[in-house]
Amino acid sequence: MALLSIKSSKIFDGQISLPRTGRWVAALRATEPVPLDELLQMEFESGERLAATCVAAGRQGGFWSLSLVGGAGRLDRALRPKYYEGVPAYLIIRDLLTEVGEAAGEIDGPEVFLRYTRLGYPAWQELRRVLLLLPERGWRVQPDGRVWVGREAWPSYPKRLASIEFDFARGHFWFALEPGLQPGVRLEGRAAGADVVFGNVERVVHHIGQYRTEVFCAR
Repeated sequence: MALLSIKSSKIFDGQISLPRTGRWVAALRATEPVPLDELLQMEFESGERLAATCVAAGRQGGFWSLSLVGGAGRLDRALRPKYYEGVPAYLIIRDLLTEVGEAAGEIDGPEVFLRYTRLGYPAWQELRRVLLLLPERGWRVQPDGRVWVGREAWPSYPKRLASIEFDFARGHFWFALEPGLQPGVRLEGRAAGADVVFGNVERVVHHIGQYRTEVFCAR
């Protein structure tokens, strides 16, 4: 098995960028095309998986250029306007995700909206609009493709990583490829021979061809 594969297509270069807020994306170079608009499993040789949808593919020389987004790739779809009265926020969020065909994960939003009017925006924009009324909540598409909404708990990442390159002032770090790392965790490990706290992970970028993981943290 290649380092990363999608069905029979082997991935030999590219980036997977996972932000703490929003939808993660991937720009990859592959040996073969993959189906468009179909939920796919990106599988690392170490066993980690990412659920994504290929939204664009094109042949460039002897390889294929693939653009993928986390989840079902339907958050850009426009919603029908809808009026709610006396409904908890989590039901409004689940409703919009179901309507466009995205899978809901944990959705934290027990607050009841006395009145709420959903406009004809794309789903991601309407989701952001709901969360403006829930300022302590965030959202992102998880590696399994489901949409999570909730408060950040910042659990500790179970592995202590050794940084290859680091800039503590900017919260910018490089590690050997760590496919299981994602935003929303607190990262600790070693740098320059000392035990350190890197911080709360805001964004992770896996560089496939370089076998490296780039991390941006807040202290």
